[in-house]
Amino acid sequence: MDNLIEIRGTVTNIIYRNEENGYCVANIELDDGGETVIVGTMPFLGAAEYISAQGNYTNHSEYGMQFAVVVVDRKLPSGLRGMYDYLSSKTVKGIGPKTARLIVDEFGEQTFYILANHPEELCKIKGISREKAFEMSYSFNQQNTMRLILDFLLKHELPLKLAAGIYSEFGEHSLKILTDNPYLLCSERFEVTFDKADEIAKKLSIGPQSAIRLRAALLYELNFNLQSGHVFIPENKLLDITHMLCDGDYFRLRQELEYLYEAGEVVRDVVADKVISYLRNYHTYENFVAESIVRLSKMTLVKPADFEKRCNDIQSSLSIKLNEEQIEALSAPFEHGISVITGGPGTGKTTTIQGLIRLFDHYGMTIALAAPTGRAAKRMTELCGVEAKTVHRLLEGTYSQKEGVMRFMRNLENPLDIDVLIVDEGSMVDMKLASSIFYALKHHTRVVFVGDKDQLPPVGSGTFFSDIVESKYVHSIKLSYVFRQGNGSEIVENAHYINAGLYPDLAKNKGDFYFASVMGTRAATDNIVSLMAERIPRAFGIPPENIQVITPTRQLRCGTHALNKLLQHALNPVKIISKEIRYGSVVFRLNDRVMQIKNNYDIVWVNPDTGEIGTGVFNGDTGIVSDIDKGAGILTVVFDEKEVNYSFDELNQIEHAYAITVHKSQGSEYDAVILPIYEIPERLMNRSILYTAITRAKKLLVIVGDEEYVHQMVDSNNKNKRYSALKTRIRYYYENT
Repeated sequence: MDNLIEIRGTVTNIIYRNEENGYCVANIELDDGGETVIVGTMPFLGAAEYISAQGNYTNHSEYGMQFAVVVVDRKLPSGLRGMYDYLSSKTVKGIGPKTARLIVDEFGEQTFYILANHPEELCKIKGISREKAFEMSYSFNQQNTMRLILDFLLKHELPLKLAAGIYSEFGEHSLKILTDNPYLLCSERFEVTFDKADEIAKKLSIGPQSAIRLRAALLYELNFNLQSGHVFIPENKLLDITHMLCDGDYFRLRQELEYLYEAGEVVRDVVADKVISYLRNYHTYENFVAESIVRLSKMTLVKPADFEKRCNDIQSSLSIKLNEEQIEALSAPFEHGISVITGGPGTGKTTTIQGLIRLFDHYGMTIALAAPTGRAAKRMTELCGVEAKTVHRLLEGTYSQKEGVMRFMRNLENPLDIDVLIVDEGSMVDMKLASSIFYALKHHTRVVFVGDKDQLPPVGSGTFFSDIVESKYVHSIKLSYVFRQGNGSEIVENAHYINAGLYPDLAKNKGDFYFASVMGTRAATDNIVSLMAERIPRAFGIPPENIQVITPTRQLRCGTHALNKLLQHALNPVKIISKEIRYGSVVFRLNDRVMQIKNNYDIVWVNPDTGEIGTGVFNGDTGIVSDIDKGAGILTVVFDEKEVNYSFDELNQIEHAYAITVHKSQGSEYDAVILPIYEIPERLMNRSILYTAITRAKKLLVIVGDEEYVHQMVDSNNKNKRYSALKTRIRYYYENT
């Protein structure tokens, strides 16, 4: 903020306005007599407004010199000419130049007061109906409210991009609502931290033991722990961690928790003799999923009489020999409404899915294939020869701007018109997504979940896949026989060794599995960079763009933060003429590999080949920076077939992806993987992280690190416990319905 330039002037006309995100381009006449073009987030900016803006001049390749606004202060125009210019610029819906002249001539200096407070007076003007008058007033007041919201955000150093969502959520009373309770900004929609809301509340004289603050702290902890995978929190633990967060009086915290129970915002339940606390919607999700699973598991089905013959035909057509486990997996959906197929790499999961597709097709059953991520769906399509969609796309997800949440068009009232649903990468399905899947199924629709229960749990909350396997009430088939390919895959073999608690043979260094022993982090990072930039491409013919560094941690010298800087320097170095933009301590360059790190349901994408337009980019999607336009303040990323424009103040949503964490790699496979196992935080030293990382490699895996660290990870089979009651609920509903 120290290097920003300040300009002052009056808006002369609006060149472009996007009412959804507030982005605006306008001409202004400067106080010193000059003129310039301003660009930035300025919702409902109108002609004749007086502005004071801070930002920087940029030279747009097509439009020339522009002033990119970072901070802006706006004032409505005064005087009859100013009022007319403002209204005639079509800033207020329903008012153009002709109507603006009639209104200003009729009400003079009272024009804005009448528009804001007495719209019925507008009906005096011929051609303005009562309905139209109130629409004008609503639009005028909406813009005034947006101005107040922007002032609030600027005053408290919050991102201006929150303005549109705040207005959508709280309407014309936004300022009063936020002034009374700034902790509302801590919701998932706005993602303001509790500490920041606390800072604002202090300025607004909200006391540390106030009911608003204590309730907000309790809700914040429940929301925050969803991100750590917990569907609920034991009541006593919730009180303890909230006490640590806000230093609230313990007795008062308990009182406010009781209030939240009574208000229905939090649900108290008892599971296994423990009192537990849920956010209301997650209590609903978990119960609905359990009830749906039990209903499907009790569905009565009769296997076709010629089933065995059809299985033999499939083996002939695919030129394969199915083992007993695979035959059982093919039989399961014809005998059970819900079934699970689980197994490690190389155990024939894809072949089994191919067999199921052929069987269902033979019996005239409609089928849909889905996976939680775009990469997983694409791989499923390529391997099975039938289109697979992401779960979000299959369920026709649309972002509700008003509610700030993803809504699925396929639900209980409008279910999918299919007989069978097969969901791959089941271990990535969290509790919320699982509920959305079951909400979208007709009563008779069978569902098959396929995955590897020994991989890491989903990024979201719960342990859905492993819970339904371990409940013992869902028919589950574990594929355990490893089908060797060619001379055998050392990656597959070692993955199974690790999963069984056995050490991989790191001395072999042959085939597709290699180990580079290093002493010291400098040696480790030097090895990683040279492997990706030179040695693997030269020795194996795999280009750097098909090589992925996967590391257990974000921190330390072998974490994503440090490695991405080194790899960017090696693979995409700064040039004399280089398109780049600095965001905080990070520099994004043209052709950088990047990843979306949070779900953004309303960002618009375009398919440059087909012209198709849609919305939504999701946590874990990776792409390439294809353009940086400093004049427009836009960075463009291509994610597979999606081209997405990010304004520069949205760059906190992406990060470099030359190196990614094991968690972010779930659902993806890469030709070559480099895996640093050196200097890892103790909490990440566990078998499932090592196993998941190794199984991401298709053709080549190189571990760089210390053999002792590898052995420690194999020995540690203590998965981080997540609070989920799905297993218990499945058992309860099965035994009591």
